[in-house]
Amino acid sequence: MKMKVITATIAIVLMFFGVQAQSEGTPNVVGTNHLVSSKRLNEEREVQIYLPPDYQDSDKTYPVVYVLDGQRFFLHVVSLSQSFQQFQLAPEFIIVGIKNSYPDRFKNFGEGKENFKGFLQDELMPYVNKQFRTNGENLLFGWEYGGSFAFHLMKDQPNLFNAYLIASPFPIFDAIDDLDTASIKEVQLYFAVSPDEYDVRHSTEKLNEKLKSNPGNGLEWTYFEFELEEHRSTGYPTLYHGLRDYFKYYQEFETNNLQKFMAAGGMDFARDHAKQRAEKYGFSPELSLWSRFTIIRSAMRADEFEQFETLLNAMDKKSFLKELVANRDYAVSQMAAFYEKHNRFQEAVELYDILLKKYPDSERLLNRKSDANKALNQNK
Repeated sequence: MKMKVITATIAIVLMFFGVQAQSEGTPNVVGTNHLVSSKRLNEEREVQIYLPPDYQDSDKTYPVVYVLDGQRFFLHVVSLSQSFQQFQLAPEFIIVGIKNSYPDRFKNFGEGKENFKGFLQDELMPYVNKQFRTNGENLLFGWEYGGSFAFHLMKDQPNLFNAYLIASPFPIFDAIDDLDTASIKEVQLYFAVSPDEYDVRHSTEKLNEKLKSNPGNGLEWTYFEFELEEHRSTGYPTLYHGLRDYFKYYQEFETNNLQKFMAAGGMDFARDHAKQRAEKYGFSPELSLWSRFTIIRSAMRADEFEQFETLLNAMDKKSFLKELVANRDYAVSQMAAFYEKHNRFQEAVELYDILLKKYPDSERLLNRKSDANKALNQNK
């Protein structure tokens, strides 16, 4: 009995230490921490830097996204960049998170903003450009007082950054009067608010009205109103939608709504996207097979047969079908079913014949062709 007790005790002790050893794990490290000596701030300023996964194995240069309040938003932007890469929505970019501890952030973004501007422009950005392979394309994100700081920076030195992403900026109401939109060239602005932010909303609505009445020629802007968000959460959707829109030409063209597609310009709109994508990122200037299929698919989903036929003919129907059979034959099957739905059985049979050349023993295709033939003969 005693031996059994001792054995059980040893087993429990070993199990405890085994669990403890397993629970130690390994560090989960995201990016690296850097101390940047700042004469303007008279301190060692800590920043977080995340490099794209293939940075060490390539010689490419990268855009840089600077994130104010990195202690809150740095990991979120890293997560977004990884998601964008998985779905090919944006090029890889370097992320710089600038930590701002409380209550010093209010001084840095408020009465001390000139010193913080100097740190950002004269110390941090040169440090990043020297240490890493950057391509001169820079974006700045700020929330709340950080958004106010970003707005003032855009107002005073608009071309320091290519894009400003500003969530719930406060305070900016009086400074809006001094914004000279005519002097801003090739800059994109994204600003956002929740409808429940009383004072902040007054400022963003004032800014929106000013930009609508005095848009300027070089400032592109988007105003987001996030119905389901609150003051504390607006930064997260602003980053997602702002970055997605800024890098919109990186993704191959895709549409899922026929009405929106036609309202935006139809095929001309799609071809312009492909052209912009080629000029900015070096992709082919021609619409990809996937792009063309989503256009056709949007007409099928909307059950608009005339638009379906018009769009199909605008793409060189014969070569388009040939590409689909070789790469996305399921799409040809969907089109055949759409023809059947609209009593165009001859076209459906022709598509089934194309598919049967590739899958001659497919019982499903043979049955569907047989049904389409019967319907065709009945109509005759």
